[in-house]
Amino acid sequence: IQAGLGVSAAAVASLVTVFSVVYALTAPAAQAVAGHLRRRAAIAGGLTAIAAGCVISAAAPSYTVLICARLLMGLGAAMTGPFLTAAAATLVAPEDRARALATVFAGVTASSVLGVPLASFLAQTLGWRWAWGALALAAVICAVVVWQLLPAANRGSRASIATLTAVLRNRPLAMTVAACGTSVVGMFSTYALIAVWLAEVGRLEASMIPPALFMFGFGGILGNALAARAVAALGARGAALACMCGSLVAMLALPYAAGWPTWAAIALMVFWAGAGMMVMVPVQSLLVALDPERAPLTLALNSSAVYLGMAVGATVAGAVYEAFGPAVLPFGSAALILVAIGMLAVSGRRVVGRG
Repeated sequence: IQAGLGVSAAAVASLVTVFSVVYALTAPAAQAVAGHLRRRAAIAGGLTAIAAGCVISAAAPSYTVLICARLLMGLGAAMTGPFLTAAAATLVAPEDRARALATVFAGVTASSVLGVPLASFLAQTLGWRWAWGALALAAVICAVVVWQLLPAANRGSRASIATLTAVLRNRPLAMTVAACGTSVVGMFSTYALIAVWLAEVGRLEASMIPPALFMFGFGGILGNALAARAVAALGARGAALACMCGSLVAMLALPYAAGWPTWAAIALMVFWAGAGMMVMVPVQSLLVALDPERAPLTLALNSSAVYLGMAVGATVAGAVYEAFGPAVLPFGSAALILVAIGMLAVSGRRVVGRG
């Protein structure tokens, strides 16, 4: 994209930020506008918007058009992700909810392990425009599959401003969402520049960085696979706290991993990814358990917090790196994760009623 459109690497990177911010801002609004629709219609519509954005990206004659396409994809994703998690939570019995959410979130985790390398391979072999075209085709196929398989009767209710206000004023719900977002900021405050940290601090050979990142993704898949069992054993809140504590331990250990054998340092990354990715399922399970009727809205707010956390975390990582260098990154992450643990711990255990 940088060569094809004659823009800087920073401009290309901002395409990720634009998508994340649009998603974060519009996911709750989507519940107010389309929360009452049949979920298969909302999801299929969102995927169609993503496909359209990919097609526009493939044909984009300029960077401005590409930015507009990313805006459209962000809107489509806001109609897709929260509706998918809400559907998963309502299609099964309460005791199977954590497993259902883990199954859906496995797609997000797998995309970081398989989707990014696959898109990179397509871009390098066929060109970046064809990579966008392939993503458009994939989105269309997914839209058809969702339309065919998701029950037509599965639908939610439209969220009002009063409902949104009630959720934000409810301490257990608001603190849980805030804790999740803060933990994501903490994770991405290091992960956004993990390749730089591995090279400059960990002294890892360049040839070993891609395998290390792949193992990080493998750790995320492993953590997601164990999430439902963690919820069953510790409860949703206990599992979320355990995951955050695991991430904290990993961040405190990471500065010392520079002197470890390569296999030990990679094992630590697997543990870090497992704990960091696993936290999403217990948090989502907790939000649904706290207030089942308003779950679609709280899940959308949590998705917004996650995407904002990614964008803010990447920004924090860049600022810390420029000011202090890469060695300080894990300590900043540890401080933020500790704040998240405190927020979740004091959020209270009261189950919310309908008020």
